[in-house]
Amino acid sequence: MGKPVVGSKNNITYTEVHAGILGIVIGVLAGYVSELGFHSMAVGVAIVFIMISLGVGIRGDVPIAQRTIRREPWYALTAFLLGGAIGTLI
Repeated sequence: MGKPVVGSKNNITYTEVHAGILGIVIGVLAGYVSELGFHSMAVGVAIVFIMISLGVGIRGDVPIAQRTIRREPWYALTAFLLGGAIGTLI
């Protein structure tokens, strides 16, 4: 689906890596704001991220980050959950 990562013998692509990075960063932020007491904001971020990942309610031209997440939703969602766990521990 994408170009393999340079020098890698695995089948992992840049799109998968990018989706994972976006997922973990947004997950850490959502977990951190939840720990700060902004639970509704964290839930809102989670809902929007899941909707973007699954392509629900998105029409028209979307930024490259959203297209990446939509191409590799399971990498993004798994990283989001991992990031959320890390964010709550910070």
